[in-house]
Parts: sequence; C-alpha cells; structure tokens
Amino acid sequence: MIPGNSTHERYLPWIFTISFILITFLPRSLDDTMFMDGLAYASIARNMALGIGSFWQPFFAKSFWLPYDNGPFFFGHPPLQFGMQSILFRVIGDSTAVENIYNLLVLVVSIILIVKFWQKLFEETPDLAKYTWLPVLCWYATVTVYYSIPNNFLDSTMSIFCLLSCYFQLRFLKSKSFGTPKKYVFPVLAGICIVLACLTKGPVGLYPLAFAMIYVVVYDHAMFGVGVKITALVFGTFAVTMGLILLYQPAFVFLKTYFNGQVVQALLQKREKAGEGLSGHFYLVKELLRNVYPHLAMLVGIYLISSSYNIKTALGKKTIRICQLTLLVAGSAIVPMLVSIKQYPHYLLPSLPFVAIFFAALFVEKVHALTLLNTKMAVAGFAIAVVCCWTFTIIKLRNMEHNEMAANAKEIKHYVARASTIGICQNLYHEADIHTYLQRYHFLSLTTKTENAKYVLADANCLPSFDLKKDKVVPLEDHYFLVIRNQKARDQHAVYH
Repeated sequence: MIPGNSTHERYLPWIFTISFILITFLPRSLDDTMFMDGLAYASIARNMALGIGSFWQPFFAKSFWLPYDNGPFFFGHPPLQFGMQSILFRVIGDSTAVENIYNLLVLVVSIILIVKFWQKLFEETPDLAKYTWLPVLCWYATVTVYYSIPNNFLDSTMSIFCLLSCYFQLRFLKSKSFGTPKKYVFPVLAGICIVLACLTKGPVGLYPLAFAMIYVVVYDHAMFGVGVKITALVFGTFAVTMGLILLYQPAFVFLKTYFNGQVVQALLQKREKAGEGLSGHFYLVKELLRNVYPHLAMLVGIYLISSSYNIKTALGKKTIRICQLTLLVAGSAIVPMLVSIKQYPHYLLPSLPFVAIFFAALFVEKVHALTLLNTKMAVAGFAIAVVCCWTFTIIKLRNMEHNEMAANAKEIKHYVARASTIGICQNLYHEADIHTYLQRYHFLSLTTKTENAKYVLADANCLPSFDLKKDKVVPLEDHYFLVIRNQKARDQHAVYH
C-alpha cells in the first residue's frame, strides 16, 4: 500500500495486483482449455455428484490412459477435492462453470491466507505490514501459479490447507500464550489441516509438521521445548484423526490401494519420470529457478533504482528472520519430493506462497523507501501499470484460445449417445487429452477393441485400416476422424426402402 490518505494512493497497488492476476486468470476461465489432470478431476467430481462412484470409490471412466491406474475405481489421488467439488456440481449442475468457480475460490482463499500470513509476520513493523499486495503479486508472478490456478490442480487446494496449518502454528507461536490452554486449539487445527492436505494430495502435505521447529531455529532457540510440544500436538492430532478415518473400512481400502499404487510405486521409480539419474531428482529445483527469474530481475532493478536515489537502507533484522523462515519452510516442502523422480512443475505450488513472501520481504523495505521518496510518481506508475494490464487482458479476451479436442468432443455429441464406450485406434489410446475431454464433455469411455465398436476415433495413420466403402468418416479438427462402422450401407438401405 502506498503511504498516503487518498483512496487512489491507498488502493492503486491492489488494483494493479488484481489487474495483473486477471491477465491470465480471466481468459483461462472463459475458454474450453484445461490441462488433462484438471479435466479428469472435474469429471470424477461430476460423476460423484451424479452418484457414479462415491467419495471412497471415485470413478473417472471405464478406461484410463495410464496403465497402472486402471481399476474398478480411480485410486490415483485421495478424494477430498473431488468430494468438495462434487458439492458445487450438485448445486450448479454439469457445467464448466463449476471448475471455474472452484478455481476462483481457490484463488481468493489463497490470496487471503497469503495476506494474513504476511500481516502476522510483520505485525511488529506496521509500515511494512501494509504492503500486503506485494507477496500476492510475487506469488502470482510465478509461472507455475498463473498456469496452475485456472487448471483445477489438486496441489492448489492442498497448498491452502498447508498454508492454513502453518498460519495456525504461527499464530500460536507469535501469541506466546503457552500457558493458556484455549490457545492450544491452534496446533490442533493445524494438525487437522494437515489431514485435509493429505486427503487432497497425499504425503506431500506433511511438510507443515516442520514449521514450529523451523520457527524456533530462526527466532528463539530457548523456545525449543515449546517447539517440540507444538510439533507433538500437531502430529498427534494428525495421527489420531487419520487413525479414526482408517477405522472406516472403505477409507482403509481406498487409502491402502492409493498408497501402494501411487506412493510406493513412485518411490520405486515405477511411475512417471521427470528424468533419469540425478537430473530426474533435481527437476523441481530447476523448475523453481525458472519460476523466480522475474523476481531476481526485479530485485536487481529495485536495488539499482534505489542506488540511483542514494537509498542505502539495509534489510532489518526482523525482515532477515522472515526471509530465513519462509525460505526454510519452502525448502521443507520441496526437498522431500526430490526423493522421487516423479516430479511435475505444479508440485511446487505448496511451497510458492513462502517463496513469494521471501522475495516480497527482500523487496519491501526498498519499495517502502522509494514510495516515501516520491509518492506521486509511484501513483502514476501504478496507474499506467493498471492500464497496461487491462490492455493485455482485453487483447487476450479478443483472441481466445481455441481447443481442438474440446471442439471434437462437442461434435461427437451429435453422433454418439451419452455415456457410451467408443473405439479408438491403438496409437491414440495413451493420449490423455482424448480421454479427459471426451469424458468431461460427454461421459465417453474408450476401448482399443474396435472390432465390435460402432464408433471409432481415428487419425490419418490408422484411417486406412477401415473399409471406407462401408464406413462413414466424419472429419474432426486437428486431423482426427470419427468412423461410424457400416453407416454407408445402412444409409443406402434406408434410401432403397
């Protein structure tokens, strides 16, 4: 927030931050394009809302593109997000608005938690605590965040629960009310949040267990005993709650199947791989560096501008500690995942709020000094930035991305009955987009046993294997075709009769 009393001076930075977010979030919420994982999760939630599958037996389709996830139900991830999203489907109906509203809720809640975390960390320095827009801007300026939030990823939901768990622990530690029994509700809530995180994406949601001890190491070694007590209480709450859940037989069966099929197989390097050898283990580190290039450039820019104005303020001790805390917490989220070579960019999402707060803390004292030096120039700069953001947003809205597979799924609706199983050429079966778009838009499952299939999805490579004298071919986008077996013969028969 810019120092000053007028409305535009106080709120322009937030208007700019929201405008910056909408450059990517708004167009991606209005088109038909979504990453395959998000489409699959939306399909599972929609099916659950319709009574196809259940919370502990989620159902995607009768077919799946990954060979190790085929089974009577989908056990690739825990079901909490599917269950929560299914509530929206029950309220709104089968509409893509559900995914977009859910993504918006995730975005808003994430922003609120980052703001609360920042305010709590800087509560002893009110002038810096006012810059709540800065960590939010740093967070959404990471490529993984602005790509992932509109894509319905489980990691986005899990990061909310992880951040909330850390926030509850921070509130307790900052209060220093260690002798007040009612204050211990915060560690209990922190433990419950870790349960919710694990029920969203699995063991990667455990990292908030390290938060209290990291805080003690950074802030006050004399609080070691308190840190151990809080960690024990958080872990105890997690263990008891998870134990009670496992007493329910359907939950036990699902979580056992998930753990053996997903977690164990990933550790044994028998699932998807980011690479071979050491390079595979450090994929997330490379992705993290790719995400913070803009922040590093901005850091250099701010320090150069400060030098030109002869501003020589050094980081305060409290700010340095905040940087240390957030950097170590981010590391606690990332480092355990390096054990496996099953890594994707969106796995960084739970760590990125802390990465954002780290960089915002590095920026904030220089930004504060610069705005105090020339408030009018800061206001003008933010106003120009807002106009630029909306210019880019309008351009993107006028040039909405067209998704060929979504268009194909809508076209197939005109020929194939809802919830059917159609054939697909063997060479196309492992293309995830085909499975997810056809299931999300028309409940379709796929089979490579095409001999008895009336409808077959084909491409130019396998089209010659059909009898084009008897079979009708419907051209689709992106060089795909819907083959309707023996349709020409039926059409001729109808003409003669």
